[in-house]
Amino acid sequence: MTQLEMVQKSDGYDQAVISEAELELQVERKIEHEKSGEADPESGEYLDEIYDIVDAVVPRTDDPTLPALTFRVVVLGAIFNVLLAAVNTLFLFRSNYFQLNPFVGVLLAYPIGLFMAWVLPTGKFMGLTLNPGKFNYKEHALIYVASSCGANPAYALYNIVGQKYQLYQTDLTTVACVFFAIVTQCFGYGLAGLCRRYLVRPAAMLWPGNLSTIALLNSLHEPNTPSADGKLRLSRFSFFWIAATLIFVWEWFPLFLMPVLASISLLCYFAPKLSDNSAVPSSYAAKVMRGLGSSQPRGGIGLLSFTFDWSIISIQAPITTPLWALLNQFLGMWFMLYLVVPLVWVNNGFGKDFDMGTNPHQGPNGTGRYFLGFTLNTPDLFDNNGSYVASRTLVDKSSLRLKEDLYNKLQPMRITAYFAIEYLASFIVFVSALVHVGLWYGSDIWRRFRTAMRDLDTSDVHAKMMDVYPDVPDLWYIILLAVNLVIGIAVCQWGGFDLPWWGVILGLLLAVVSMIPIGTIQAISGQQIGLNVMSEFLIGLILPGRIAAVMSFKTLSYMSMYQGLLLVADLKLGHYLKVPPRAMFTVQLVGTLVASIVNVFISFGIYESFGRSEKEEFIVPSDPTSGKIWKLQSDEPPLGWTAGNFNVFLNAGAIWGAIGPARFFGPGSPYVATLWGFLVGLVAPIFPYVMHKFQPNGYWHLVNIPIIAVFPVQVNSSRADVIMPLVIGVIINYYVKKFNHAWWKKYAYVLSAAADSGTAIALTVTFFAFTWNAAYQITLPYSKVQFADGEGCAPDYYLTCHANDNYGNNFGKKYDITTDDYCSSINFGSA
Repeated sequence: MTQLEMVQKSDGYDQAVISEAELELQVERKIEHEKSGEADPESGEYLDEIYDIVDAVVPRTDDPTLPALTFRVVVLGAIFNVLLAAVNTLFLFRSNYFQLNPFVGVLLAYPIGLFMAWVLPTGKFMGLTLNPGKFNYKEHALIYVASSCGANPAYALYNIVGQKYQLYQTDLTTVACVFFAIVTQCFGYGLAGLCRRYLVRPAAMLWPGNLSTIALLNSLHEPNTPSADGKLRLSRFSFFWIAATLIFVWEWFPLFLMPVLASISLLCYFAPKLSDNSAVPSSYAAKVMRGLGSSQPRGGIGLLSFTFDWSIISIQAPITTPLWALLNQFLGMWFMLYLVVPLVWVNNGFGKDFDMGTNPHQGPNGTGRYFLGFTLNTPDLFDNNGSYVASRTLVDKSSLRLKEDLYNKLQPMRITAYFAIEYLASFIVFVSALVHVGLWYGSDIWRRFRTAMRDLDTSDVHAKMMDVYPDVPDLWYIILLAVNLVIGIAVCQWGGFDLPWWGVILGLLLAVVSMIPIGTIQAISGQQIGLNVMSEFLIGLILPGRIAAVMSFKTLSYMSMYQGLLLVADLKLGHYLKVPPRAMFTVQLVGTLVASIVNVFISFGIYESFGRSEKEEFIVPSDPTSGKIWKLQSDEPPLGWTAGNFNVFLNAGAIWGAIGPARFFGPGSPYVATLWGFLVGLVAPIFPYVMHKFQPNGYWHLVNIPIIAVFPVQVNSSRADVIMPLVIGVIINYYVKKFNHAWWKKYAYVLSAAADSGTAIALTVTFFAFTWNAAYQITLPYSKVQFADGEGCAPDYYLTCHANDNYGNNFGKKYDITTDDYCSSINFGSA
């Protein structure tokens, strides 16, 4: 068999659309890869698997005459962009944050789009045809993109709110805040456009997160086609609504009726009882088993805990993530969370890990932070005795610099073993991502860079069909980058963000360097590697003690890459659905600008709407009213509104900015050993690469060190998500795909979209119905399926008295502990 025949047979393309020259180019690349011993990411079994996955939801057809950017897109896209931007900004301040998925916008837009196609006249408005005919999937895709731009609140809000409200920087103007948000969101868009040749056009760049979106759109717009054997007659549309309805009904159980289903902690059921007195130490066995078994924020690590709540399961995207990537991810997650963290914790690997949160005044007495009497799953800072320290108390409110005298009294500052290992993993991930991509994809990226003007992907059927449409000139993206750079320097240098002009350039350069390697990992696996820790590390060494500068640099560099990759994912969605690139450019840019402005003003309104606490804590000289702190920062914030995400961001700012990495991770620090992560990340990816050269027909090409080390289980979130996502992934993407491939191809990604949509609606309904008004929250009586801590791991007296407290405040009532003989007898609620 000739080399040409081998390519024709193995690559699985439609030979009718491949020219001889293109096949010769593939042959040339195949020979070059064989000589070098490199894995070719664009050929062989890997690409066959990619096409198998894509073909399950993406048709190999296109109608270039379908209208895309229409009046319906402008109206519906604007409505759902603003709506989701406002609602999800509001939800950022909730104790248990959740996000309305843009799928909600897709679902609601569909009947409205059909109605507009039915009633609107055929005239024009501002150059757009009011009714170009049937509401089509390209219009719907652009509405989804507009919704997606609004559904992800600007990361800059953490920076802005942290400085303006949590640190009381009163000279930070609204105009500066708006421009800072816009710059951090839009600079990444310029990078996305310039990287599209490497991250969008290649067939190997899968972007699996898009597949459920495409499945949803297909279920709404495609006519039903039974399988070849005459079975599977149920249309995707009908399957979607049936599955979404069933998930919506089911989610009422873990969300409201039986919350224990959201977190079943087996170890806590068999653990010895914790002491009924927070001042008396519990047994070693009780503490260890509950610390390992509890999965709640400020609790433990969730060993053997599992969930039946899709809102928790879906975080790991078990259906749309390729099985090989899911296995890599969970292998690393189990290793880190179930082995490394427990060993470090019980052996005091960082010095006093077993003591974190054991101060009885901060324990499970009703006023403390830690319901177990200790803590693992928290980003909080602790002093050298293991007592909680609010990060804002370490920073001088007028200069935004570290209070050296106070720090010297409390040092060395400490964090939990869980949080420390998360930082260790982030060090491994960043370096290993660069090494992994360099080894496996380096020559391919370099080839594309050298031949950027000559398209290497015309043999891909989807790339070939996209060539029909006028592309967006690179000059547009370059202009966008230049404008954002100028505005970014002006805002950060003189707008109150304490970051010098060279810091802006350095942050953007970091994003540029990271974009392609990290984007490649996300494109093939669905998992993104964060740049936030490395950006903090770099600027913290350069500008120690300056918390605002470090937070600003982190936001600028991290979001330039993160937002850029979100927009790259949308470009790939447009690539799959054959949406004209210039229409996509317009919707993405305008949607991002509008959402950024909405994000800023909504966040200001929410923070200020709660007002100030009666408690006096500190006074900022430039603000006469600041003797009373904001309620969201007080020790007793409004029920259900603790702004937890903002506190995590501020704690990180204190570690990397106020204290600085040199002191927190340098010589003499309890956490200096975490720096070994850089060496591990440098060496570990070499092993599977070398083994692949010796065993090219093995599975070493599926061993991905960055994904193994990514540790996608953020501290201070539920740890009941470490078992069930893998179970579902194996069932759907191995057993169902292997033994009922036709069903998998037609319904798998529709099922994912339906589950996400049904859950999003259930979350919204239960939230507004039962927890929206803090004064009139509704909970069911506490029981074995309705624990006060969500899982039954806390001491019995806490479960009883906290339940009485919560239930007693239902329906606008006020709980009076003096009428509760048991709880008043043990002084519950007092330290």
